[in-house]
Amino acid sequence: MRPVLTNEEVAEFRADVCRVAGVLFARHGVEGVTMRQIAVELDCSPTTAYRYFKNKEEILAAVRAAAFNRFCEVIEEATGSSPEPRTSARNVGQAYLDFALENPDAYRMMFDVSQAAVTGNAELAEALVRARRSMVAYVAPMIDKGILRGETHALGQMLWAAAHGLVMLRLSGIVADDTELRQLHERTMSALVRGAHQVMAGSRGTSALELISPAPARKAGRKTP
Repeated sequence: MRPVLTNEEVAEFRADVCRVAGVLFARHGVEGVTMRQIAVELDCSPTTAYRYFKNKEEILAAVRAAAFNRFCEVIEEATGSSPEPRTSARNVGQAYLDFALENPDAYRMMFDVSQAAVTGNAELAEALVRARRSMVAYVAPMIDKGILRGETHALGQMLWAAAHGLVMLRLSGIVADDTELRQLHERTMSALVRGAHQVMAGSRGTSALELISPAPARKAGRKTP
């Protein structure tokens, strides 16, 4: 008869599976890894691995969820690092870059759009919700203080998209080095916040999102007054 494992032992083995699988996924790609390979690295049988995960896709979801939760811990700590919204926002930005540069394989896996099919996993879905919440939480105090103007979630998503794009340029080698990435990030975020300030000073009361949105297309045949 198999010994009954404690919850701690189950959690420990699942964590070991995710750790090993994460390394293999990064080295060989998701499609290049099998449950047998994972079991070999763990020095156990594939049957044992299947006791903890239904299949490779469930392991992948768990690996991504763990990475997102580590990422959220870093961002949430930075969000609460200062009562001054600008300082907190700068700390969030630096924490974001630090995490991506220190964990490039995990970062790529977190945002690999080809893995969209596994987001139905409850653990991963919860981690994604936490990430979306974490990446906009620092924006609300800046709106309250009048530093930014607009809707919290939309502005947070906009700033997140800008940071993510810069990180991916660095991880793909288009941005030459980490120093250039940090400089680009600082200039990009400063420009976005500065643009929001300019909008606030205008007479129309336009939001920061309108500042960067393309003008609506004119209808054909309509004369400009």
